[in-house]
Amino acid sequence: MKKTILIISFLFFTAIAIKAQVDLPRVSPNATVSQTIGYTNINIVYCRPAVKEREIWGSLVPYGQVWRTGANEATTIQITTDALIQGNKVPAGRYALFTIPNEMEWIVILNKTDNQWGAFNYKEADDLLRFNLKPSKSSFTERLQFSFANITDSSTDIYLNWANIQITFRIEIDLIRQMHSKIKEALAAQSDRWQVYAESVNAAADYGVFMDEALGWVDKAISLGGGYVAYYGKARLLFKQNKLKDSLNAIEKCREIGRTDPKWDSFVSRADLLEKQIKEKMK
Repeated sequence: MKKTILIISFLFFTAIAIKAQVDLPRVSPNATVSQTIGYTNINIVYCRPAVKEREIWGSLVPYGQVWRTGANEATTIQITTDALIQGNKVPAGRYALFTIPNEMEWIVILNKTDNQWGAFNYKEADDLLRFNLKPSKSSFTERLQFSFANITDSSTDIYLNWANIQITFRIEIDLIRQMHSKIKEALAAQSDRWQVYAESVNAAADYGVFMDEALGWVDKAISLGGGYVAYYGKARLLFKQNKLKDSLNAIEKCREIGRTDPKWDSFVSRADLLEKQIKEKMK
C-alpha cells in the first residue's frame, strides 16, 4: 500500500513539474529573410546564435564537421522556381542548408531532407548539391545573419556573416525564359484583349528580347483596337531593332490617333521622348 502511495505521489509531483515549466524565449531566436527576383521567391529560415565573447570558428563551430549553419533546427532555403546556385542547377524546392567550415575553404551543402533538428540525422546520401567557397574576413557581427545584396532582375548574392567571417554565394534565374512563358500563357488565355498584347510588347522592348515575335503581337494589338498605345509599342520595337524610319512612321501614326483621344495629354510626353530619341539616332 505504501509503495502504491509513493508511486502515485511521484507521478502527481512529476505532472506538476512538467506543467510548471516556463515558456522562455529561445537563446538563438528564429529569423526569416526573403527576396524576390523576377518570378522567384527565395526564403531562408534560420536561428541566430550570438558570439557572447566565445571563440566561434574552429571551437564552438568545429572545423571539418557538418554544421546546421545556425542553431536549433537546420537552416533551410526555399526557391519557388528552378534556379542556378553558384552556377549549379537546382530544382524549385525547400532544402536544408548545411555547411562544413574550414579555415581556408567552406563546403556548402543543399540537402533534400529539409526538416531536421541540427545536423544529428544528416545523411550525405540525401545531398542534392555541394560546392566550395572561400571565406573572407568581415566586420564583426554579434548574431549570425543571412542577407541579400547585389540584387538584379535575375540574380542576387546571399551573404552569411558571423563573428568576423563572411561567405557569399550567388543565385540566378532564367528571367527571360520565365517571362516568355508567362506572356504566352496570358496571350492564350486572353487572346481577345489588346491590352495583354500591348503589355507583352512593352516588356519585349524593355528587355530587348523576342523582338520578331513581339512585332506579331503588336499587329494583333492594333487589329484589336489598341490605337495609339499599340502604335507607340510598335515604334519602340522598331527603334530597338534600329529600323529608324519605320519607327518614326509608327510614332507619327501614334500621334495621329492619339490627338483624337481625351487621354492623349497624359501620354504625349512618352511619344515626344521616343520621337526625340529616334531623330537623334537618325542624324
